[in-house]
Amino acid sequence: MHDLSRPVAESSTSRRVRRIIQCLDADMVARQVAPVFPTAPAGRLGDDTCQAGSWEDMIRRSVELISHWMASGIQPGQYTLSELYEAARAVAGSGLAAEDAFRVCSATARALWEVLLRSVPAEDWGCLPPHMDVLWAFLDIASRTIKRAFDDHRELLSSSDNYRAGTLFVRICDRSPATIEDHDRADRLGFRFAEFYSPFVLAIVGGSAASHSYLAARLRATGALAHAEGRRVAGLTGPDFDWRTFLDGHPVSLATYPPTRQESLAEAVSELHDLVTLAARSGHQGQIHPEDFLAEMFLTNSPRLAERILERVFGRLEDQDDSGVLSATLTCLAANVFDRAATASALPVHRNTLLYRINRIEKLSGLDLDRHTHRELVRLAAIWKDGRISQFGQESRPRAYTGKRTRGAPSDAHAPSVPTVAEELPTRSCR
Repeated sequence: MHDLSRPVAESSTSRRVRRIIQCLDADMVARQVAPVFPTAPAGRLGDDTCQAGSWEDMIRRSVELISHWMASGIQPGQYTLSELYEAARAVAGSGLAAEDAFRVCSATARALWEVLLRSVPAEDWGCLPPHMDVLWAFLDIASRTIKRAFDDHRELLSSSDNYRAGTLFVRICDRSPATIEDHDRADRLGFRFAEFYSPFVLAIVGGSAASHSYLAARLRATGALAHAEGRRVAGLTGPDFDWRTFLDGHPVSLATYPPTRQESLAEAVSELHDLVTLAARSGHQGQIHPEDFLAEMFLTNSPRLAERILERVFGRLEDQDDSGVLSATLTCLAANVFDRAATASALPVHRNTLLYRINRIEKLSGLDLDRHTHRELVRLAAIWKDGRISQFGQESRPRAYTGKRTRGAPSDAHAPSVPTVAEELPTRSCR
């Protein structure tokens, strides 16, 4: 074994390897490796109370740790390891299995090794053993870190039942065949397997993670399969579950679906997460129904179409009007159902000023704001634009409509499969 406490000797090949390692894009590697591993269902909309992508975070942390170690020859310190530990704790809190966390770290190490094999000529492979030693040492550190994270998670108050419920919930949504261990988990929780389940997602408005854990425990006591995921509770109930005790007088947002077959549960739970996120943005409380947010859900489930609508309505205006006044006016019109008197009062501007702006908007965009179909396009574009501001912050802009501007769009739901060759793994542009 090589001494991992000192940098690898700097031959020309070593410098080339170091440049390759430094140019690895951890975020893209994470998005390509993560989809092959089981996940708890989560919504498409980003929200600080619902953290999805635990695998991606663990892969990202692993890539950063390995690449820095390989490039510098310096073993990771306590701060770096604490980041990997927190990522493992997030995985444990999502009800995912420790063995899958080990597999994720192994897959990450294997993917990076393939990068090196593909990028370095065979005659120079003699310089690679020190880097292989780093990968072996990383797997040793990762296994100990993951074990500690999962052990610590199980020691939390009420976490054993919550962990058990989360594991069972993920397996049911993942359509995994029920095992003896699954039946044992269900018996311990008092939950019954069935052909149909009613999925739910619930959030306490302003509630802490501890209050959600307590609520999940209360739900489990009534026979529901309830799992606290940070500041959300997700799970399954029977068709006749009585929610009144949990809704009356409590500031909660609850989204439920009618009885659903197992093969459709993951998609249903994802949509319920989005409904709760939309309710939080709009200030809704109580029981939420899909019909309350039909337009928002349509746009969320069709992000590419939503981007085209946004480009059609606002693209030319933003290209021609750097001040943003015309876009703000059009958004205000949609918010006031195209009532011009109400819009002029809300802006506030003189009515003649509003008429001038409307004429400018119609000339630049090609829209006819007296036509119902064009008004509907504006309404949908305004909803999508407003959702972007809520999700990404006032300063963020959507990722490329089609023109010159670059804006941060939500990630595509269909991630590519796990890469098996180095050229499929992305790297940052590097000289």
